[in-house]
Amino acid sequence: FRPALALAVTLLMACFSGVFVKPAHAALTNSSTDLAVLVVTATTNDAALPAIRQALDFLGTPYTVHIASAQPGALTADKLSLGLRGFYSSVMLTDSQLAYSPDGVSWTSALSTAEWATLNQFSADFAVRQINWSGYPTPDSGFNWPTAAFDSTGNAALGTWSAAAKPSFPYLVTANQFAVSNVWTYLATPLDSNTTVWLADSQGHALIAVKKHSDGREVLSMTFDNAPWLLHSTVLSHGLGTWANKGLFLGERHTYLSAQIDDVFLADEMWPAGEFRQSARDWAATITWQKGFNTRTLGRNFRYDMAFNGLGTVPGEYENDDLTPYVRTNKAMFKWISHTYTHPYLDDISYADALTEITKNNQTATGLGLPNYSRANMVTPNITGLNNPQFIKAAYDAGIRYFVTDTSIPAHRPTTPNTGIPNWVDPRILMIPRHANNLFYNVSTPEEWASEYNSIYAAYWGRDLSYAEILDNQAELLLGFLLKGDVSPLMFHQSNLRDYNGAGNTLLGDLLGKVADKYERLYNFPALSPTMNALATTLQQRMNYNASGVVATRHANNTVTL
Repeated sequence: FRPALALAVTLLMACFSGVFVKPAHAALTNSSTDLAVLVVTATTNDAALPAIRQALDFLGTPYTVHIASAQPGALTADKLSLGLRGFYSSVMLTDSQLAYSPDGVSWTSALSTAEWATLNQFSADFAVRQINWSGYPTPDSGFNWPTAAFDSTGNAALGTWSAAAKPSFPYLVTANQFAVSNVWTYLATPLDSNTTVWLADSQGHALIAVKKHSDGREVLSMTFDNAPWLLHSTVLSHGLGTWANKGLFLGERHTYLSAQIDDVFLADEMWPAGEFRQSARDWAATITWQKGFNTRTLGRNFRYDMAFNGLGTVPGEYENDDLTPYVRTNKAMFKWISHTYTHPYLDDISYADALTEITKNNQTATGLGLPNYSRANMVTPNITGLNNPQFIKAAYDAGIRYFVTDTSIPAHRPTTPNTGIPNWVDPRILMIPRHANNLFYNVSTPEEWASEYNSIYAAYWGRDLSYAEILDNQAELLLGFLLKGDVSPLMFHQSNLRDYNGAGNTLLGDLLGKVADKYERLYNFPALSPTMNALATTLQQRMNYNASGVVATRHANNTVTL
């Protein structure tokens, strides 16, 4: 797609040269802008569109999408402003020229010459910044014509950050080189002194640059493609939005890391046979690991969430049980969640039996003196019971207000990021989306994990993966949740916290350590690790915010009206 487009856009720009150049122009005085983003795309298939949506949706920043090819000539001045009020504080284009092919052969811009002029006039009048999320480098966007282009898959374009870029990316480790990979990338040098380079490779090609136009407009362009699944797109999105909106926007941004450990005090069946239940030694290793993780940037606030079953603490339930007495005096570092008393399937349980399960586990929590425990929270066994009216009534009557779901099931996913799902039986109970992953419930050693993983995925990869490769692959998956600012907790099991080598190593510790290695090469601030009910409060607040339809306006005196 990109090589063919290059020639088309070159010809397009040759025809349009001169259209975008305006004389010096001062922005309107005493004007105001609404804190919302105008997103303009040629078609719904532009790869950068879902990347922009993802960024703004996770932030909670209001935006409007204008599909230019579907509404020819519709981008008129009345859609952008009224008098001294601009309807948008920034503009984001999926492609610098909004080039598309209406017939599959020829290429053109989805905006007419008049629409480009209207958009540029609006940006100049209201001092609104623009971001081109991809596009062929041209003099109009601040570049000399490109001298080369390449597919950066397996051959990343490595860039160094300039001082000009750093204020927009306070969360980035800008001392490290930044990799752009798995996309088509153009190589072009900056045009002149009106172009400020943000990210450049070692040969002086500008990968990200800002062009200051003679009419006062500021336009940031990237010479590489973007998509929601690409690491560089996710990492850059918050800084791009910060710059585009001059540091002021509706929304919020945090990194979250919540690891919920199911089946604590019970034994799990192991792959390929046998069972495993934690011992005092495993618990001690978990404590030691968490203390070490708390010294890292990512893990400064981190505490495991222990989802426990009280049956496992009953004397005689497990022979030579040294775990329960050890936990009694070594429990303060963790958060605690009810996982029912006996771990039953809840889809067909009666009201009376459900109430017993809930009540007896609450009694266990009291008897053990578990800290950070709330009767409002429950992780249901195998995520069952969420559709069972008998169980849901018992849960509500017992004071439970929050469950978790399994996002590997489509119906268990929220419609918008960082929001919850009202329970289908009783919407007064809020369900927290929880991410499953491929650290399976029934593995406790590297050998077990590699064996089961390869039994499932060897055909997909074309070979067996080593333990180190599996760790890296799964760490990349979890890293994506963190980089996006996803609030959802992660699902694990007590077997994943086995001290598998007698030196304090656990599968989950290895995995989160690998996540931290990747995270800390990019980000420089810690994750939040709230309790389950605090997570639910965050989700409910976002849901209330989304439903409010709030409009914010920034005035010329730098005050904001909500």
